[in-house]
Amino acid sequence: MTTLRTRLAKAAAVAAVVGLALTGCAGGGGGGGGAAGDPLPDDQQVLTFVPNYGIQALDISKAPLEIGMNQVLSNVMQPLVRFDGESINPVLATEWEWTTPTSLEFTLREDVTFSDGTPFTAADVVGSLDRYIAQQQALAASLSVIKDYQATDDHTVVINTNAPTGTLVGILSMVYIGQAAHSTDDAWWAEPIGTGAFVIDDYVADDHVTLVRNEDYWGEKAKLNTLTFKIIPDINAKMTGLSNNEVQVVNDVPFDQIASIESMPDVELTQIDSLNYWFVWFENEHTPLDDVRVRTALWEALDIPTILKSLYGDTVSPMESFCPSSAFGCLPADLPEYDPEHAKELLAEAGYADGFETDIIFNTGVAGTNNLVQAMISAWDEIGVTVEPKGMDAATWLAEFTALNWDMDVQPNQTITGDADYTLNRLYSCAAARLGYCNPELDALMTQAQQSTDEAERTELYQQVVDIMAEDVPAIPLFQVKANVAARSNVQGLEIPPTEFIDFSTVYLTQQ
Repeated sequence: MTTLRTRLAKAAAVAAVVGLALTGCAGGGGGGGGAAGDPLPDDQQVLTFVPNYGIQALDISKAPLEIGMNQVLSNVMQPLVRFDGESINPVLATEWEWTTPTSLEFTLREDVTFSDGTPFTAADVVGSLDRYIAQQQALAASLSVIKDYQATDDHTVVINTNAPTGTLVGILSMVYIGQAAHSTDDAWWAEPIGTGAFVIDDYVADDHVTLVRNEDYWGEKAKLNTLTFKIIPDINAKMTGLSNNEVQVVNDVPFDQIASIESMPDVELTQIDSLNYWFVWFENEHTPLDDVRVRTALWEALDIPTILKSLYGDTVSPMESFCPSSAFGCLPADLPEYDPEHAKELLAEAGYADGFETDIIFNTGVAGTNNLVQAMISAWDEIGVTVEPKGMDAATWLAEFTALNWDMDVQPNQTITGDADYTLNRLYSCAAARLGYCNPELDALMTQAQQSTDEAERTELYQQVVDIMAEDVPAIPLFQVKANVAARSNVQGLEIPPTEFIDFSTVYLTQQ
């Protein structure tokens, strides 16, 4: 069987390896008696990472797209394959092949154990698929193409689909494999074990997750002894922690703090194009947002380039479509433009000449969100629309968001597989049922694009898809993000993928 490494993205950013030069001797891990540049002793291989996303739970099957959870659990659990920004690469699978247009066969590694010593087998893949599909969460629409699946032996899994599906391998990169014996055990998945390089040692929701090295890891052991994901919502506290070496790596430094980072003698900032973006979602079934004229008016009230320039500088760029341009099939569309006077006319036509009241929810744990929300609220106020901001902690926001208890929602998202299908079909199809939006014509086009293996045909289909969405206005795509990390100069081996799911198994600390 020949390994199939499906390239899903033409223009996804290449992961950047952060080779941080050693500068000065302030801060740092210190001790150990080694020369500058030598690795610190094992008991000092302790790193604290500050993500930009909350970690409200650890059951990834219930929220498979939450960035914070993925950042943690990608170091604890593993999928069959992984997307690195350009291609799909093997992890727990060694090979995969479409043996027929609707039958996908995976050959699994034979030398893998979970961190408790239990052997990994094909039954674990089947059990994990059972769990993800049963949850009916954010991957439900993408996994709905699966007809059935089975373990044909301990190291072979066959997945049959309802139709040819060229995007399925990429989608499976988001399915982390747990133990078959616990596929229905919520308590186990709330603090899972995996086959990865680290093991969960301690967890407090939206405060921290501490991982320790998996000493029995089947691959090359992690160099770090202890890795802590520490949630610090206050940006000044993040910067202080980085400056005094209480934390060693900070994710997604805001634009207004970059100058401060550049002034720190023992810290370096690295920035890359990413697959991350932000949007405003409308609950399309809520009055008056069920009227496309109202949704368009709310979009036309926003001077998005000016808002972005003032809040983010060159760390972001305005969206040209409904998913980031770095992903295949995310093509420019004729989107509504800033025109507040026309926005008022649209509201009058829709019967809201005097405006109306509505709300917007957001996760307060994501730095900078409040400033963005306030800027948009001010713009909407100019056209007579009063918007109540509802900032929530990550757990409350996720519960309200999932229950559709909102009129508008603003949040980050990702096109993790580097393919438009992942975002457009997963979020905006009728089956997705994510924001009260359904257009059967759109669904038919997205299904064609999903089943086609011809890039030219898929490109043409996705152009039609985004053009329809530009007319329907189910959401407002705001901006694409340039991911960054600020790291102490003695942090080595740090690689930033476009997904921001950092593999910390290659990271280590040196003497300063």
